Amino acid sequence: MKRFALTALILVLAFAVLVPFLWTLSTSFKPLTEVDKSPPEWFSPHMSLKPYSDMFFYLPFSTYTLNSLIVASSSTLVTLCAGSLAAFAFSRFTFAGKRAFLVIFLLSQMLPGASVIIPLFQLLKSVGLYDTHAGLILVHSAVLLPFVIWLLYGFFQGIPREVEDAALIDGCSRMMALRRVILPLALPGIGATALFAFLGSWNEFFFALILTSSDATKTIPVGIGLFIGEYNDIWNQMAASAVLFSIPPLLLFALMRKTFVKGLAAGAVK
Repeated sequence: MKRFALTALILVLAFAVLVPFLWTLSTSFKPLTEVDKSPPEWFSPHMSLKPYSDMFFYLPFSTYTLNSLIVASSSTLVTLCAGSLAAFAFSRFTFAGKRAFLVIFLLSQMLPGASVIIPLFQLLKSVGLYDTHAGLILVHSAVLLPFVIWLLYGFFQGIPREVEDAALIDGCSRMMALRRVILPLALPGIGATALFAFLGSWNEFFFALILTSSDATKTIPVGIGLFIGEYNDIWNQMAASAVLFSIPPLLLFALMRKTFVKGLAAGAVK
């Protein structure tokens, strides 16, 4: 009986999660005149791919997609490189202020973006990085870095120090031991962290909205918001862009599924 109730609960939760996405998928094929139809219909005889083609005609979504890929990939790479070095140092060395730094990293995640957007805007404007890929990458990296450090810190702590000591005895330097021994052992955790970091940058809207102004640098979340106009809301094209927006993360998760599950399992065991 308990097993049946648990299965039923999981199915209900899965249904609740899938219904909004399925409705978005259905809306993306409907003509605009049938989107607000009452009562709403899941299927329409006039469904077509026209909203998808119109979406690229209405806005330069190919450019937005490329911008999102550049910013998300670069931010993930930067945070993984810096975060792995910082997390390794926190997990292996004892120094004054270590706990304070970790707490500050944690507290920084609780600050709303609106509390820092004005100084960030002024800073990027003064150094010529406003409305550039580099400026947005730096901001996303700074926002994601504390999160990445905390995740990798836990994974590095789970690797026995004896493994590193053996590498040092065999003649490796500290950096060689990190590169040849620690990082390969922590690969599942790094993969899970990379996926979270990529999704965090890929989905980010607020900073991308304020710190970009031209089509050459806008990302997909900002582009989706442009379908809401003063006199008309183009819901079917917005739904089509949302469906396309979800494809790269789904493909990335499918490719990294085993690594992601191993990373989560490693964290659960610790």
